[in-house]
Amino acid sequence: MHAACMRPHAARNQKPETRNQKLETRNSKPKDMAALYNPKTLAKTLTYILTHAPGEFGLFWDEDGSMPWKELYWALQEDPGLRFVRESHLREIGFLGIDFPAALDGHLLRLKPSLPVPEYPVVEAPPSRLFYGCRQRHVPAVRDHGLTAAGRPALAVSSDKDLALRMARRRDPAPILIDILAGAAAADGIRFRFAGSALYLVESLPVRHLRFPLMSEEKLQGSSSRSRKEKEPAKPGAPRTPGSFMVEVEHLRDAFGGPPEAGGKPKGKGRKGAEWKRASRKERNKRSL
Repeated sequence: MHAACMRPHAARNQKPETRNQKLETRNSKPKDMAALYNPKTLAKTLTYILTHAPGEFGLFWDEDGSMPWKELYWALQEDPGLRFVRESHLREIGFLGIDFPAALDGHLLRLKPSLPVPEYPVVEAPPSRLFYGCRQRHVPAVRDHGLTAAGRPALAVSSDKDLALRMARRRDPAPILIDILAGAAAADGIRFRFAGSALYLVESLPVRHLRFPLMSEEKLQGSSSRSRKEKEPAKPGAPRTPGSFMVEVEHLRDAFGGPPEAGGKPKGKGRKGAEWKRASRKERNKRSL
């Protein structure tokens, strides 16, 4: 009885949780960065990435002052605090009138006319070795034809292996690192442009200036066959997902008696198809008699 009486008394003697303790408990819970972001802070962060140190993130501007939005998006995915950024956030920054160096133009980021387009000077003596992270399924083509810029005027390569792999992992989780004999290529008249930090730009590189890691023929064939499978269109009429059923015109024609295909005979017609009608007509005549 005494113990039962002491329990409420002990509860009354407990100190109430202070306001600071409540705030600490609340702040210890994980928060959604998208819900807490400040447009001005985000604009400053993106301004640094796009104008002050794009080379550190493997980014560069084309001669017309544009950059694919997806290039910036992939770079931001490497930072957990910036993965939430979407095109809508950049548009919001523009609507709010916050100072920002670029604007969205379709699927491109375009520098404002008041800002100069960065110039990337030609390097007379580039590092003797540069690196390029290649997607596995592109390795067979690169071994046959060399490296060529696709979709943009120049190809980004790096003197830092880690940066080259970082850029490549944005498209392939397991890229192949290709060694570029940049010194020999420059001696052959190939121009390299310095794009800041450890980033260089080049239009194309022949196979003789590339060195590939040792790869088994099975791995190379697997990469090329995987590429062919990705390009092959799906067979017509094949179910797209397991357990699904694709409704074709023939199914509807059979169910609702639509017109037959050109050059084909109508189903259910002819001598055999009309026998049941004649039999039912005879049966009705017998009943009427």
